[in-house]
Amino acid sequence: MKVLLAALTLLATGFTYSQTIHFPETQWKEKELDHFMIRTHGTGTDPARKYSEKTFEVMLEILPGLEADFEKKEFRTPRGQDAGKEDKFRFTTYLMDTGNVFHDCVMTDAKRNNWPAGNIQITKTVGNYLDPYNRYLVICKTDAQNSGGGKEEDKKAILVHSLGTALMKGRTRQGQLPFWMTAGIGYYAEHMVFDRCSIYYLDFEAYYQANPDAKVDARKGGSLGPEESWAKILRKLCKAGKRVSLEKTINAEIITLSPNESGYMFALNYFMVSTAERTKKYQTFITAIREGKDATKELLLETYGYADDTAFETDWYEWMMSSKFK
Repeated sequence: MKVLLAALTLLATGFTYSQTIHFPETQWKEKELDHFMIRTHGTGTDPARKYSEKTFEVMLEILPGLEADFEKKEFRTPRGQDAGKEDKFRFTTYLMDTGNVFHDCVMTDAKRNNWPAGNIQITKTVGNYLDPYNRYLVICKTDAQNSGGGKEEDKKAILVHSLGTALMKGRTRQGQLPFWMTAGIGYYAEHMVFDRCSIYYLDFEAYYQANPDAKVDARKGGSLGPEESWAKILRKLCKAGKRVSLEKTINAEIITLSPNESGYMFALNYFMVSTAERTKKYQTFITAIREGKDATKELLLETYGYADDTAFETDWYEWMMSSKFK
């Protein structure tokens, strides 16, 4: 099983930084974009330089309030604090070339946020994480368990996935949101940028190896993977009756997640913003959470105007089986 997360790094030594320094014990180079600050140690600015603003544009289409959060400095942490003293908010991405630097960042955040030992270990293993206050992302571009670094890996998918999640969480001003929302919107961001979903929480190949019957069954409609659009595969599975209920999708957990359930989290978030009218309701849903309501299934149904799960699923499945789901 592969879990992927994301988030942070920084320093100050003789430089005047325009953004808050989260890791001052490490020396960083920085590159400023319209809505992002990229800080690097021993590596280049990509994929953050290439894909950060693209991800922001994708999320801005469904969450126009992001502009005010960034440009008018209305961004607030889950505790209601400003991110810093700057005249506008920029989300920071920290990129590094060695496990040593990454581990230093992890331990800095572990101490100030009181992370349990299990969280520390899994974060060191996966090599990326998001700040719990929605301000930054930290990514090790090599094998994070190799203290000296090594060959750089392709991190563009985890960057886009994590930024999509972070921007949505920042808009809600929440530190914790349900898994279906955070992973699902990350998949959505990936799909809109790359027309592929390849990241998060589950090594599908390993899952199919451990569950050969599932793979044989899935092949009738297609098995999920990074090779082609999930929308096409999920539409086939939906038509074949291999559907995941709203209840099961919303209550999905990492440790028991199947590829099909993962795909339905993506499909649910995509459906919620699939038309102009639904996008407005999605913004209402996010605003309600921002104002203190819990992100429950009941709030979802009420916001979208459905009396029960069956009514919601009727429209959701119909959309998935149509050519509009692409």
